[in-house]
Amino acid sequence: MFDLPIEIVQQIVSYLSLQDICHLGATCRHGHSLTHDEDFWEFQVRKQFGLYFTADLSKLTEALTKSSHYPLEGLAYDPTVQGNREISVIYSPEFRRIMIERKGKAKQDPFRGMKDILPRLLAFYVSSPEEQFSARLALFGPGIESTNTKLLVHKIVNARSSTFDAVEFIKGLPGGIGSGVRINYKHMYNFDLMCLYSNSESIRETVYHNRNGARLDPNLNRMLVKDSTGKLAIQPSIVKLLPTLHALVFAIDTAVDSREKVAEEVEGMRKELGVMLESQSKFNLCIPLLVLACRNESVGANCFISLEEIIVGLELLKMKSPWGVFEVCCENMRGVEKGLDWVLHHLAKKRRELSYHSMQGQSS
Repeated sequence: MFDLPIEIVQQIVSYLSLQDICHLGATCRHGHSLTHDEDFWEFQVRKQFGLYFTADLSKLTEALTKSSHYPLEGLAYDPTVQGNREISVIYSPEFRRIMIERKGKAKQDPFRGMKDILPRLLAFYVSSPEEQFSARLALFGPGIESTNTKLLVHKIVNARSSTFDAVEFIKGLPGGIGSGVRINYKHMYNFDLMCLYSNSESIRETVYHNRNGARLDPNLNRMLVKDSTGKLAIQPSIVKLLPTLHALVFAIDTAVDSREKVAEEVEGMRKELGVMLESQSKFNLCIPLLVLACRNESVGANCFISLEEIIVGLELLKMKSPWGVFEVCCENMRGVEKGLDWVLHHLAKKRRELSYHSMQGQSS
């Protein structure tokens, strides 16, 4: 089989399960070489999940323009990712099973006694059992207020499923800023979701009706104020919340009336996101940004903003912190899980590294 062109070999092997791919890597030097080839895992992630991950920003432009039989549903820049093999692992059902077992057996090592190859690979990306940690995520942006996509929040917060399970209310800062819901996600992670709305629900409808103008008006968008120089800034009560956050989630509605309005719409989104990022940058914290590119297929939109237009328009290529953009279908929540799987795994890894380094030099 390995005498065939590499493209054909990759296509054949891509039909195997993660378990079988691990076994293939142990059969011979050709199998080992293939299963340690980043190009193969990049192909695997694109085919199975419609995603592209990279630690090199210079490769993103090529990924956006490269033709493929498999549609692209999400991209992420994450310098902490150790190749697309890690991505294949964290999106696999085997990874979820191990994570659930880890949570259910907090005082045991779920990898001890396992002699198979796949559990050892999973163990490389999963921490040893420890107390559950709740990441704090702030969800904001026009996507949670658009009449087309605002049900996204309700489907996350009010769900009682194996994916999203709201377990308790989280108290915020005085005045209610930062209050939200603690969610048990897939029985793997806990996270606190705080929704930052521009105003009361009745006024939000007016704000979103003219989203490019009204959303940047401090008189209508209570998240914003003008500083002494007349520049837009985040209001002080929300600024107090920013140092406590672990990730920002920016939701947008990608439906537009015509292609001619794409640049105008994205420019308004860029300005709104930019105000938040500028305020957050003052704390010198490198936290990931998750962009949910929402669409409602049941609403007759003339066209949708593409991933490339979002990445270029929001100027994400200039960001140094990790970021990801994922297409989201609001009817079935497709895409939300892919984004959360990435950002929550990223935060879990980051916390383990901090815990590890903080323990250096301490007596056992």
